Amino acid sequence: MRLTVRIAIALLVLPAAELLAFLLVAWAIGFFPAIGMLLLASLAGILVLRHVGGGQFARLRRVLRERQVSEMELRGRGPFVALAGILLLLPGFITDLMGVGLLVPPIRRRVGAALGRALQNSGRRDGPPVIDLAPDEWHALPDRKPHRPRRSRRR
Repeated sequence: MRLTVRIAIALLVLPAAELLAFLLVAWAIGFFPAIGMLLLASLAGILVLRHVGGGQFARLRRVLRERQVSEMELRGRGPFVALAGILLLLPGFITDLMGVGLLVPPIRRRVGAALGRALQNSGRRDGPPVIDLAPDEWHALPDRKPHRPRRSRRR
């Protein structure tokens, strides 16, 4: 399955999963403490984004647009920390867990390596490669319809 299809499916399923996660957390600890946790996570997201700065967003967009992920971008913490801040800012416990995960260096390196592999694989085309031939290496086929045997009609 293509990466874009997977992302689209995840974005469609995410709101339902977030609602279910919120209901489970609210059932376990109470409604108002659950709301308080969401507000604290959003505040943490604002602080992370303020720490990272706007230059990292441009770098993240460039990496995703060009589909060229060098080892430097994979090791660099800025784009993934910016993404972690965005995920923390979004309301929901699942996105908060993903955002906190991106703040942990070993998880960030694994996600960067997986993203690099996915972007490199999505740039590949299916099918045989195009082979350029010199003019003396090819010839035109005659225009004719393929011969098909006629069916006999039974009455």
